[in-house]
Amino acid sequence: MNGTNRNIIIALSLLIVGIVVLLLFAGGLWLLLHERHEESPADRPRTDEPLLSAPKVPEHVRQDRRALVEEVRRLTAQGGAKFSVYLAYPEDGTTPLIADEEERCAASMIKVFILACAMEKVKAGELHLDDWLRIEADDKVGGAGVIAGYRDGTALSVETLLRLMIAESDNTATNMMIDRLGMAEINRWMKAHGCRASRLQRKMMDTKAVREGRENYTSARDLGEFFACLYRSECVGEPYDGKMRDMLLAQTDTECFPHALPKARIAHKTGELDGLYSDGGIFYGENDNDMILVILADDLESRGHAIERMREIARRAAGE
Repeated sequence: MNGTNRNIIIALSLLIVGIVVLLLFAGGLWLLLHERHEESPADRPRTDEPLLSAPKVPEHVRQDRRALVEEVRRLTAQGGAKFSVYLAYPEDGTTPLIADEEERCAASMIKVFILACAMEKVKAGELHLDDWLRIEADDKVGGAGVIAGYRDGTALSVETLLRLMIAESDNTATNMMIDRLGMAEINRWMKAHGCRASRLQRKMMDTKAVREGRENYTSARDLGEFFACLYRSECVGEPYDGKMRDMLLAQTDTECFPHALPKARIAHKTGELDGLYSDGGIFYGENDNDMILVILADDLESRGHAIERMREIARRAAGE
């Protein structure tokens, strides 16, 4: 092999080595860029991109809300009853304006927690809305409701019992659901969902339990937070929360909040005992001007005056 051929071979070898090195370098660079791309997907903001903040409530709205709180406190301090209030505007993304935590006798307001516990069981497959329960003579109690007048042995679905428990505040339907779910399980649901002041200690119309000091309790805060979660579909989840809202929208006691705001759609529950009246729920207003309002009134000197005070608070909170 002469010198010229040797030089050609050496040159070709160096060219091949250079190409191999170049290919290895390009491959490594591609892998590096690919890994970085996987670590920083397009939908994740870069560090130099500003994160969107929650919308701020305009200052004039804040001032109006402060004036509203003062007005509500003034109304509840006028005497004639002890009031507990929860008031929030969920579309603002703000904390509640008022969230009283004082423990109060629950009356029929406790039924919303029984409803939610039942829906959680339906979601888990442990209960079915088309399950049938028979009304026996021992189930029937007085007070609110219609099914105490039904013939013994009449079968009603769980969904029907739940609707009657909420829309008609039916005490017999409520007691049948307490028996079906178990009082301990209902209390477990309330505790698991942060209802610190709420507990179920007796069935409806159980006067013996009342004499023994066993009463059902809740607070405006517990109820308000329940309705706020239900509003956001974060209570049990859809479609179960939607069914609960529909039942609450069918409420037949329209004496308080619906009387004050006849044009509003209100998914709510009421409760009443001697010397006590309560109303609370979700108000669907125009232009997303929704609100959560719960008022518990106890130690009533005049039922009529207390309800009119509650109506006035509702109108004021709704901007009317």
